[in-house]
Amino acid sequence: MIELTPPVVMPADEALSLLTTGEVTIEGRITTASNATLYCRLSDDAMAAACVYKPIAGESPLWDFPDGTLAEREVAAYLVGIASGWNLVPPTVLRDGPLGRGMTQLWIDHDDSFNMIETINSGNSRALQRIALFDAVINNSDRKASHLLPAVGEWSGIHIYGIDHGVSFATADKLRTVLWQWAGEAIPDDELAVLNRLSEELAGSLGAALSELLTTAEVRATDDRISALLASGLFPMPPTDWPAVPWPPY
Repeated sequence: MIELTPPVVMPADEALSLLTTGEVTIEGRITTASNATLYCRLSDDAMAAACVYKPIAGESPLWDFPDGTLAEREVAAYLVGIASGWNLVPPTVLRDGPLGRGMTQLWIDHDDSFNMIETINSGNSRALQRIALFDAVINNSDRKASHLLPAVGEWSGIHIYGIDHGVSFATADKLRTVLWQWAGEAIPDDELAVLNRLSEELAGSLGAALSELLTTAEVRATDDRISALLASGLFPMPPTDWPAVPWPPY
């Protein structure tokens, strides 16, 4: 049996450097994933850490997303997460790997003792509220409970990451999530400030970076969603013409 490389907690800049230039070695496969999702060793002369690698060649065709674009959408979600200042997505890059170009992301070792379902149902988690707003911005059509990772790191206490954002950034409204607890409620002032900053950055460096990963229409739609959230000042309501919760939800 192969001894898997363990996850490592590290600063984002170090993680991005290792993700970009480190050698990727496949150690296993996540068989429950619908697309090729590989557990890998990421290493250089100084260190090694676990990462997830999703080669574009292993993406299953979808009727509502262009073929071969899921990896780019994962990286785009990371960039929006960083621009928000909330660090919601683990460090993620687009690079060549053993099976061709794909998304490579630092593996997060989640805390099994944390009751995510209870936290979701409580409706009082500020961390999850921010992820709900983030999902509304990127139009995430697959926010399952299993795509929320509670992790213990350099911060104090639990930090919740969101993962698996390949089916995001569609131009049509496709928001599906288990995080509807704040639907119709007022967006807190500090989170409105984040939306304003994202809108400004979409006109500059963030917009330019996203344009390398998404279509012009998808970047414009992202800006439109932010503008709509700012205009209403409210968390979105569940759709009436589209399933509001992904299946399976967990």
